[in-house]
Amino acid sequence: MRGYLLDANHVSGWFTENAGFVRRLRQTPHETQLRVCTITLGEIEAGRLITKATDERRRDEYLSFVVETFHYHALAVDVATRTYYGQIIARIWRANPPANVRKRTEMHLVELGVDVNDVWIFAAAWEHGLTLLTSDQMAVIRRCVPEVLVENWLS
Repeated sequence: MRGYLLDANHVSGWFTENAGFVRRLRQTPHETQLRVCTITLGEIEAGRLITKATDERRRDEYLSFVVETFHYHALAVDVATRTYYGQIIARIWRANPPANVRKRTEMHLVELGVDVNDVWIFAAAWEHGLTLLTSDQMAVIRRCVPEVLVENWLS
């Protein structure tokens, strides 16, 4: 069965009824999996708690949408996901070795423009054989993990 893993920008696109997203969603067979990763749910929760850009009622509506649509079948990051995460980090490191081998992994990723949450989300998509829906570039990760298909339904 074909399926998709939605990044936070696509969850938001669904909620705001982005025209491109809605068009693609209508073309998608009903039985197609539309999932999110628990990492994405964490990103959404953090954004809800720190933003003041929208009114509280709208944030509450968004939270209700996310809970009703995704919480009960979100993909958990678990012990199996770690192997995919590890492979992605190793591929990034080998393809883009730091000048100083003692450099901390997190610092090296930041310098490469890689968000560690995106690595986890990519790992979950790879583990479950899902196409990742995102409008983020994630160029370094994409080059290192051609096994994961990436689409943008927001255009």
